Amino acid sequence: MASSDGTPPILELRAFRYTYLEGTPRAVEAVREVSLKIRRGERVGIVGPTQSGKSTVVDAFAHLLRLKPGQVFYEGRDVAAPGYDRQELRRRVGIVFQRPESQIIEDVVGADVAFGPTAAGLSAAETRERVEESLNTLGLPYPDYRLRYVHALSGGQRRRVAIAGVLAMRTPVLVLDEPMAGLDPRGRRELLELLVRLQRDRDLTLIVCSASLTDASLLCDRFVVLDRGSVVADGPAREVLGESDRLAGLDITLPEPVIAARELRKAFPDFPTELLTEEELEAELVQRIGVS
Repeated sequence: MASSDGTPPILELRAFRYTYLEGTPRAVEAVREVSLKIRRGERVGIVGPTQSGKSTVVDAFAHLLRLKPGQVFYEGRDVAAPGYDRQELRRRVGIVFQRPESQIIEDVVGADVAFGPTAAGLSAAETRERVEESLNTLGLPYPDYRLRYVHALSGGQRRRVAIAGVLAMRTPVLVLDEPMAGLDPRGRRELLELLVRLQRDRDLTLIVCSASLTDASLLCDRFVVLDRGSVVADGPAREVLGESDRLAGLDITLPEPVIAARELRKAFPDFPTELLTEEELEAELVQRIGVS
């Protein structure tokens, strides 16, 4: 199960299955036989339509579900094994949920970002240092924001506070559930640039959970596509985007360059769809029509 250098994946699912309300008349099988490995430093998009099982997979990474042994592993260790330290796992795998207010506990920004380090037993000096560093990194200057009330912030600012709370724990894995939901175009662009810089500077393992390949394609270089609880595609971003016809039938939002490329296939049947940017789309089109 280890890589060629002997290092186990940072996260792994082995034939993972999960049924909500198992054993009751209202039982719903959310995930069936999902196997995947995520290496340290990877940027992985877990993508799928509503009720595809992606949120269940994400919750399993941090042991937020009642798991059975032998299915979910962190650095090669079974997180459901007797005696495994779940709290330590949650200090290693940080999740920012779609609705940031659901995980913001304190009324004041600085106190909320400090909550995790304080609960972990860090000193007041170390906690303050981490809060200051995290807020500054997220574009929320510590002197200006540490005493602000959370309810007075915009949606984008609250999402940054939620991310700052995770970063203050210095988790090696950052999981983002629909990170761009509800943000205006400027907020999306700023958060995207911030996340790209964070992943690069901190060597984070980044996992983005989304129903949109638009967001995931800008942040991730690998996609795991789920449908009705099973993996239907797993590979490099371009390889998966090359199967645009298949993706279009799954109620997943495709990136704008891919949508445009599918339309251009009416005129150019061999027009590629494995495009990540508008610039790549334009270059492909210029090559075919000969405009300089």
